Amino acid sequence: MLDKAIAGSVCALFLLASPVFAADEAAAPYSLTGHLDLASRYYLRGATTTYGNVKPGLGNRGADAPESDRITPQWGADFTHQSGFYLGYWASAINYSYKQLGRSHDQYAATGSVAVNDFQDGKSVENDFYGGYTGKLGELSYTLGLTAYYYINGRHANATETKLGVAWQEYALNAQTLLNDTVWGNRGDTYWTLNYTRPLPAELTFTASLGWYTYAREGKYLGTVDAASGTSCAAGTAFVVNGCFAGKAPIGDGFRHLVLGLSRPISDTGLTWTVQGIIGGDNRFGVNQVSKLVGVISYGF
Repeated sequence: MLDKAIAGSVCALFLLASPVFAADEAAAPYSLTGHLDLASRYYLRGATTTYGNVKPGLGNRGADAPESDRITPQWGADFTHQSGFYLGYWASAINYSYKQLGRSHDQYAATGSVAVNDFQDGKSVENDFYGGYTGKLGELSYTLGLTAYYYINGRHANATETKLGVAWQEYALNAQTLLNDTVWGNRGDTYWTLNYTRPLPAELTFTASLGWYTYAREGKYLGTVDAASGTSCAAGTAFVVNGCFAGKAPIGDGFRHLVLGLSRPISDTGLTWTVQGIIGGDNRFGVNQVSKLVGVISYGF
């Protein structure tokens, strides 16, 4: 999919670069395409290590980053019209349960303790439904859109995000703002990306994505207020879904990632390979993420 897959995912040729919809007046007024992918890992927006406020993090067994630490199936489809309107769908398996993570928050908020610990029970599937309009102003193109995130086996994870973007030649600047609190983000969080795409000899395509975040420090599930007592967490701790944990405090903004990728079709098979290097930045608590090399094989139709 063309716009969320660096969201982390190694499906990043799809997500890294902002979609640019060009219409050929002589062609059909719309296009409908799809893809099936196998990604070596699913890293959401450069979060390779942890969403929490201390390293090393809990990993998948504790419902922590990365979204999947194993080979992951992903899939999606895109509809575009020459008028500029577009609709799309992207999905990925996740190697832990957002339902269990949400239950752990509810239990902590009600009792002050957590007994939920089987985060591998009923693993989640992420589904992203997006749409919008892309137009032109001279040599600039612009994008206005919305993305709805729906998780099968999810709880307190569903969300809506706005998208504003401008593009010029090989460059695209996007801002995506979360509209509600979730267990993975706070309302008002804005994900900024500056993307660059360039064709190379031998049918190669080079992509680069510089990611930055501006964070809302306080939310229902992430911040400094204890959900059980309604009081501030103790000094040197922060609230992360189901408790106040020792470590770093929330930050207001920071460098999230630099992702460099190469992709190439495999003859006329419909397959494309992509290799990416993710240079890790910091999460919302200022915890640095480990750099990773990832890959994906995609079939387009």
